[in-house]
Amino acid sequence: MKKTSCSSCGNPLQGIESFCPRCGQALSGEKVGRRGDPEAPRWLEIEFQKSHSPSYAAALELCRTNPSYRTEERDGLTIHRVGFRAADSSAFLRLANLVRGWKSFRLYVNGREESWRSFFYGGYYCYEDRQSSPNPNQYCFGESCEWFNWWGCHRLGFGFYNEDDWMRSGHMTEDEVFVLDKDRLRRLLLSRLRSHAFCPIINRKAILERIDLLPDRIDPRANPDWEYYYLDWREDPNTPPAAAVPICHQTSSLVTRMVPPDVEIPSPPDRGAWTPGGEMPGFGPEDF
Repeated sequence: MKKTSCSSCGNPLQGIESFCPRCGQALSGEKVGRRGDPEAPRWLEIEFQKSHSPSYAAALELCRTNPSYRTEERDGLTIHRVGFRAADSSAFLRLANLVRGWKSFRLYVNGREESWRSFFYGGYYCYEDRQSSPNPNQYCFGESCEWFNWWGCHRLGFGFYNEDDWMRSGHMTEDEVFVLDKDRLRRLLLSRLRSHAFCPIINRKAILERIDLLPDRIDPRANPDWEYYYLDWREDPNTPPAAAVPICHQTSSLVTRMVPPDVEIPSPPDRGAWTPGGEMPGFGPEDF
């Protein structure tokens, strides 16, 4: 039977989750990921040969402090190989930054060879930035209103205030109820997740499960966690709403159920422009 609350943070659950949407705790023992998705990195290995680089001695010294270090002979050449947990970014990058420009450098992610560029710019650089942040969770959930999100990855670019993404993810009915297209939302998130597949902590299944926790139909007149988003209301004050967008505040159920308690809620932008009759931030009546 599914848990009714998370044993880690106490967050109430609907009974459909495999991971807590608030803290990421696994609830059912299922593996992260979906069939066909890239596997998150767990084990990294660096391989190189003898080099005339001034950094060669320093590289060997780093290798010898690692219990996984080994050498092998291949075609008459000595190959140095050493492994790291993907989450141990500081030790891994100390060596990688010494040897990644060498012709003999090879990188293996979960046993498969990858280019440095595809690996580092495919999510690992962002993980390294996270590790340098004073609040890693804040970094992932967004340090400003432009990046703030409930997915746990601000690189997905789909946050509380990304109204363009919300408009692409549903349609407004004649009675001004926004119908969320969850299949389209999944496709959009999966596409963006593939660009960050090498982040060691990205949890694809937990991110996708958050979609199921969103309402299918959203009426901001009855749901205080959402509000209407209008387009071109200055030309036509009677223009209908284009979408429903989430409101970010401390009492929102989207925040309390999906955002970790150590994450500070950023101050929202001036949303007067989102309602007919309001002014665009930074503009006065004389500008229109």
